Amino acid sequence: MNIKSRYFFFVLIITLFLATACSSNPVNETGTKADNFGILWEVSQSEVISCYLFGTIHSEDARVTELPEPVNTAFNSANTLALEMQLDKDTAREVMKSLYFTDGRHLKPIIGDDLYFQSVKAMVKKGLPERIVNKMKPWAVFTVLNMPEQRTGLFLDAILFQTAKQQGKTIHGLETQQEQTAVFDEMSLDSQIALLKSTLENMLDMDKLQDEAIDVYLTRDLNKILALNDKYESLIDEKLAKEFTQRLVTDRNYRMVKRMTPLLKAGNCFVAVGALHLPGEEGILTLLKQQGYRVQAVY
Repeated sequence: MNIKSRYFFFVLIITLFLATACSSNPVNETGTKADNFGILWEVSQSEVISCYLFGTIHSEDARVTELPEPVNTAFNSANTLALEMQLDKDTAREVMKSLYFTDGRHLKPIIGDDLYFQSVKAMVKKGLPERIVNKMKPWAVFTVLNMPEQRTGLFLDAILFQTAKQQGKTIHGLETQQEQTAVFDEMSLDSQIALLKSTLENMLDMDKLQDEAIDVYLTRDLNKILALNDKYESLIDEKLAKEFTQRLVTDRNYRMVKRMTPLLKAGNCFVAVGALHLPGEEGILTLLKQQGYRVQAVY
């Protein structure tokens, strides 16, 4: 793989992270297991062909990328796919630009020698050399370090996108690249550095959590998924975790529901978002119910 292709590959991975990574969202205390069990949900209204809402996970593990029959059937029958963000080359190029300082600043003087040395050491293991790392924003380094090990680049969201193109489906992004990267770009440098520092201090735990995340996702139990994410957030300062949750999950839930509403009204669509966007008092499932949609677990 040449240098240009390798960097595009990393940007695509980051794009997928932005499209699927989430933080915790409180579960309604009155919710039952049935209310919070399932990663495929039928969303329906009278006189319109049902749509389906699918919770994804950022993984290329075969247990994830080989769609269960109910999911595959719902996907194939839809004429429209909605993802959190378009996953095409143009979007990837824009994400690439957002990773780097454009005002002459460099990472090393911003985060200090010790944290910089740790960051470079960790990023080299990810395949990115120091000359690239020193141009990156703290949040970009944090994001790459939170990526699971990649071999093929064929993550679940990318497979859905590619398959939809092959099937001639109409593909929509619920958010723009600018909106997604702003989640991190608009965080203060202090917050970005704190997230980076926490990641570096807990690299071994992060690796374990990434492995555990797949096992928990496969249970299809949204409460367990939330609990695992709470475990992840326990590694971060409480105030920072609250800000992270608000930016990365809650605010985006409202925006994505607003954007998917016209598609749901048209019917026969398949919407794929990160699984942690589904549950909670301000999760997408609840927000759709509040708008009068019938939401029922399928798988």
